[in-house]
Amino acid sequence: MQRERMQKILERIPVVRHLTKPPLSELIPDEKEMVVRFSKNATVLKIMLGSIRMGFKIASLPLIREFHPWVDERKTHGVMLPINEELKYDNVLLPYPIITEFIEKSSHRMIMNVCGCRQAYGCKNHPATLGCINMGESVLDINPGLGRLVSKEEAHAHVRKAIESGLVPHIGKGRIDNTLYGIPDKGKLMGLCFCCHCCCIAGFFKTLPADQLDRMFPRIEGVRMEVTDACTGCGTCLTYCIYDGMKVENGKARVTQKCRLCGRCAMNCPSGAITMSLDNHAFKDEIIRRISAYVDLT
Repeated sequence: MQRERMQKILERIPVVRHLTKPPLSELIPDEKEMVVRFSKNATVLKIMLGSIRMGFKIASLPLIREFHPWVDERKTHGVMLPINEELKYDNVLLPYPIITEFIEKSSHRMIMNVCGCRQAYGCKNHPATLGCINMGESVLDINPGLGRLVSKEEAHAHVRKAIESGLVPHIGKGRIDNTLYGIPDKGKLMGLCFCCHCCCIAGFFKTLPADQLDRMFPRIEGVRMEVTDACTGCGTCLTYCIYDGMKVENGKARVTQKCRLCGRCAMNCPSGAITMSLDNHAFKDEIIRRISAYVDLT
């Protein structure tokens, strides 16, 4: 009970209050249209993301992180799904079997018009039009001007397009999504974000200690990453890691405990010195079971 009261207090801090009160579903039509216009304005989005970044820094403080809903593992839980060619399940790239199952189970799906992160920061590497997919009953509470409801087939096609663009999927329940969309947390919203290394809000979580990242975003059991002797210590991997999961020490890259095994470093290493492998073919069922415990997609 004390934890729930503390979370309600924290949600009222000035950094996020304007995003959560009132819910978008209660706005009058003119206000809804204003929200849609703001969602396309890079300057407004950049200011908003700056506020959220500060919110994550506050949420990461030792006492506050025990209560803040954005970093509470009961309210935020997901997984990065690497798209590296070495990681396949039944000869299919690792993300597809997991994402496919969640899309097929979902009652509703909404593709957002833009990725707010890439729109805000003017991403030079990937199109902002490859927006997130939200799934579950709660997508019906999202301002319809921010995205479009789609069929399962349209959702699958969007996923393929995003992965082929080199974006890394991040799937699960994110309490920050309810804040951003101004909707209540009913446990019926699953987010599928297509993350780039340069803009994604997921990088804000790097302010958390490794043990909390492990509780919120556990690494896929059975995926292995190794830095070989071919490493020259150039530091390219540091550029592509959003979680501070790599360090260069004594002229060689080293994987840290913050690594979430997203695979970006391996895909972009100019020396091909980072390898990945998968030796747990039960990972699909394990991930689906774990995330399904946090989100009801029906």
